Amino acid sequence: MKKIVSLLLAVMLLAFAALPAAASETATASGECGDGLTWTLEGNTLTVSGSGDMDSGCPWEAYRSDIEKVVFTGGVTKVGENAFAECDNLTSIDFGGSMREVGERGFYSCDSLTSIHLPATFKLFGPESFMNCGKLTTVYCDGGMPSFRGNCLWNGNNITIYYPIDNPWPQTAVDELVNNFGGRLNILKMGSDGEPIPEALPAETQAATQPTTAPTTAPTTAPTTVPTTAATTAPTTAPTTAPTTAPTTVPTTEATTAPTTAPTTAPTTVPTTAATTQPETQPVTETTEPTLVEKVGGDGWIGVVIVVAVLTLLLILGLVLRGARHKGGKYSG
Repeated sequence: MKKIVSLLLAVMLLAFAALPAAASETATASGECGDGLTWTLEGNTLTVSGSGDMDSGCPWEAYRSDIEKVVFTGGVTKVGENAFAECDNLTSIDFGGSMREVGERGFYSCDSLTSIHLPATFKLFGPESFMNCGKLTTVYCDGGMPSFRGNCLWNGNNITIYYPIDNPWPQTAVDELVNNFGGRLNILKMGSDGEPIPEALPAETQAATQPTTAPTTAPTTAPTTVPTTAATTAPTTAPTTAPTTAPTTVPTTEATTAPTTAPTTAPTTVPTTAATTQPETQPVTETTEPTLVEKVGGDGWIGVVIVVAVLTLLLILGLVLRGARHKGGKYSG
């Protein structure tokens, strides 16, 4: 009976221990993020529901690293400022069918984001809205040409933007945008089936989107620190340090050290040791014979003496007994 009770208690303890883990996997969090807007986090998906613009800020700050997917449902029209900035594990965004604007730094430095698809209602990329999204390479726009504010898509890499063939973007505005981003943007038409049509662009535009020398500076609206640091530091440091140090140090060391050490040491040491040591040591070792005490050990000679004494006593005793027998035989005869 006691064994059964103990077994039941063990099962209950295991069940209670598993409850927190199960709860964390299905844990949900929720709150408000604007007038008439709510957010819910289920697992790794954050859903914003309602109608209107989101407030600025990040009410889900405590769960920022858990968010892998964001879904906008209903009539959400704007992503708030800094809403999803530095959500490093975010890989997927569903903007819904009403999104018009992404606020300043809305998705700033989302390192795992690779592509985005914006609905036909979209009108504005806020300043730095997708800046420093290091893996972002593809942007699909279903509508007319939106406004691109201050480095909104700058990440130092080439980004390709696709716009629909049935809603063409003004060629002059496209050329200006490419120039502003230092040739880092490739802007291509997209067919009704969603496939790109690279040949639809004029030859001069395609050449502009793929410059022969990759620009190292950010767009014209980028902070001034990025271009000036790269231009002034790298050229002046490398030429002055490397040439003056290498020629003066390496040649002098090899020329003065190597020749003087090898010749003087090898001839004097090796021959004298071999000639003087071996002949004198070998004969002495062969003629030395260890004594009895050395063979037996440090104090082993004491044992030898005891053994010899015992054997001597036994020999004397045997001789006495033998003499007694001879006498007994003589008198009895």
